[in-house]
Amino acid sequence: MQVVFSPGDEIKFEGANNFRELGGYRAADGRQVKYGLLYRGGNLDLLKSEADHARLASLGLREILDLRSAGESAAHPDPAVPGAHYQRVCGMRNADGTEMDFSGQGIERLRQEKKAFERSVGRPVHDFEWFSALYREMPFRNPAYHALFALLEGRRVPVLFHCSCGKDRTGIGAMLILLALGVSRADALADYMLTNVYRREIIERFLADKPAAERDLLLPVEGVSEPMGAGAIDEILRRYPSYEAYFADEFGLDAARLKALRDFYLE
Repeated sequence: MQVVFSPGDEIKFEGANNFRELGGYRAADGRQVKYGLLYRGGNLDLLKSEADHARLASLGLREILDLRSAGESAAHPDPAVPGAHYQRVCGMRNADGTEMDFSGQGIERLRQEKKAFERSVGRPVHDFEWFSALYREMPFRNPAYHALFALLEGRRVPVLFHCSCGKDRTGIGAMLILLALGVSRADALADYMLTNVYRREIIERFLADKPAAERDLLLPVEGVSEPMGAGAIDEILRRYPSYEAYFADEFGLDAARLKALRDFYLE
């Protein structure tokens, strides 16, 4: 019996969740993103069983782009995947351009970064506000996303891009890919929000003992927030007249290169 896939379906692994691909989403021109080329996920060291390793190998990956910091990847190193070239480019940066490290050794630097943000706005802020501001900067001059789009243009696929939980750095990257391919803002954002479906149990456990008034603000710790995700991609249209203008300026994807990208990844 033929297996029917739907856009955003989870790829089932025993050891991890929130692994999926970008195939099936409909672009404005009526074509859809090809299946089997663009994969997104989280820590690969969670895939410990023979079945998980076999499933990962079955994807036929040519490239793995790790969006984590050096500290995170050292604490949870990716296993070698036969046939796949690995590179790591951190997807979030401190104000000075250095890697934002979400491992245990990076906690003090994160505190310093938040204090600097509070000084810039002149008041204490909740982590939600600080991270929302960080999100709005992620699509711009981000070396990780430049590396990602270089792989796409080079047709180095199938490619898996991932961070720790497959939700923040990975989620923004996935939305950028979908928008570049002509998928609607609504569908790109819906894909981003699926993290809350596939990580529901983790999210519910985390929020169980939290005050009701704080839950929306704390949701991004283990899940994703629609205002934060929307804020990142809507910042593009605050700075540019269109997504196409953004992709041309940010990645050099002029009309001809953007058409070539879409012709390859859409069917």
